[in-house]
Formats: sequence, C-alpha cells, structure tokens
Amino acid sequence: KADANKSRDIGYGHKITTTENTSGKIHGIPFKDLKTGNFISLTNKDKVAIYKADMEMHTKAARNNGWDTKLANIGTSWDKLDNKYTRVLSSLAYNVGGDKAGDEWTAVLKAAKDKDITAFAKQLRREDNGKYTAGMDNRVAKELYYAKMSYILAYEAIDCKKYKCWYPIAFYTTLQ
Repeated sequence: KADANKSRDIGYGHKITTTENTSGKIHGIPFKDLKTGNFISLTNKDKVAIYKADMEMHTKAARNNGWDTKLANIGTSWDKLDNKYTRVLSSLAYNVGGDKAGDEWTAVLKAAKDKDITAFAKQLRREDNGKYTAGMDNRVAKELYYAKMSYILAYEAIDCKKYKCWYPIAFYTTLQ
C-alpha cells in the first residue's frame, strides 16, 4: 500500500483516526506533540487504557448496531450470556469493528446463547480475501483457548488439521 493508504497503528492495534491525529490524543491520552509533530511514547499503562477503551467502544457499537436486538429476538440479552462468550464476542467486535460485527454477525449469538462451543467456533470464523486461512482460524482457536472454552471442540470445528492451527502444547499429543 502507498503510505497515504496505510493505517497508523499504535498500542495494541489501535488505528489512529483523523480526529485523533489532529488532536494528538487517543481517548484523552496524549500520543503526539502538536507543536513538533513528534510522537510521544506511550507507557504500558497508556496502551492498556487505550485497548480497554477500544474494546468497550467496539462492543457498545456492536450491541447498538444489532446485537442487542438480535439477542432479544432469540429470547436473551447480553447480560444473560456467559462471560466466556461475551469476552470472545467483544474481541470479535474489536477486531472487525463494532458496527460491522453488530450488522453482520448473527448466528454466533445463537451459538453463544445455546453455549454450543462447536457452532460458536464455526460462526466466529471469517475469511481473508474470500478464503478461510490458518491465520484467521488460529485467531478463533486462541480466543476460545484464552476464554477457557473447550479447545478440542474448537479444533475440530474449524478443521485445524487442515489449516495447521496454533494450539497449546498441552494438547499437542492428543490432537495429532
């Protein structure tokens, strides 16, 4: 990509917006000296604060842009979902953008309501340039692992043997 078309990332994957670049602040945290144009080093505390604010912002956008309505239509609500599922759904919203997640991801919500890990894993999958890839499937596998969900079911649901997904060493021998 030409430099003008590249995103400006900072911290843990935050994409600097035009407004932030102009103000020199992200969620109130200074990252750019407006007088010199030089970037200000962020502390780990700053990076974590930006990440948390981004997660909250994208989750709220997903909920407002469809998830809360879709959940109500299947007889549940965000607050009734198991925390393991809401953490993974928040990560999905962060990674694809809250508006897109709220608009496009529907079946994953029913799987979360039903606590169906296999269906949840399948519905979390997304394509990269029109194809399922190891990189995208690895993301799903890691999300479920860190949420302390059944990694074995997720591994089978996203066909990790084919895509050679990442998996924790503890499962290595059982998955070969």
